[in-house]
Amino acid sequence: MAVRTYVTTTVLNDRLEEVLHALENLDPSAIVGSANRSNDPDLPAGVSVSLTGDMREAVREQLKAFPDLEYDTYVRSIEDL
Repeated sequence: MAVRTYVTTTVLNDRLEEVLHALENLDPSAIVGSANRSNDPDLPAGVSVSLTGDMREAVREQLKAFPDLEYDTYVRSIEDL
């Protein structure tokens, strides 16, 4: 069964690229579903990323570099889509 891991978070604009880069390093075929950003670096940006496979543990390890970052992960079968 093929699955994807979905990661959602809110991060300040000035950290957005760092977080996206960290997640994209886990999966070169990562899909950034959304990255709602503003021109103000102090405002939050909503982020949604989809990774190939069950990457929950890898995401947890990768995002340890951002100890104040709250995020949600879930895995979904792509056959359900």
